Amino acid sequence: MRIDQFLTDLKNVIANYEEDAQCELSFELVANIVFDDYEKQQCDETEHFEGVEYIRQIQVFEDYFEGTIIREIKGSVYCVIIGYSN
Repeated sequence: MRIDQFLTDLKNVIANYEEDAQCELSFELVANIVFDDYEKQQCDETEHFEGVEYIRQIQVFEDYFEGTIIREIKGSVYCVIIGYSN
């Protein structure tokens, strides 16, 4: 995996979420994630990311949501964690 290709793919994945919310990005070992608290949804598969996302969201105010989206990285023991709020 070339890092510049991965970063371009990551930028495109994040851009999909940033259309509607402010996002914070982090990485975590998949083994450290408890997926029980997340809803599994299909999403666009890319060269570097699986076609599944895990989402957890809470409504803080009437029109304000906070949540977390997890995307697993293909061929890696890490995943991308996208924290968002709108």
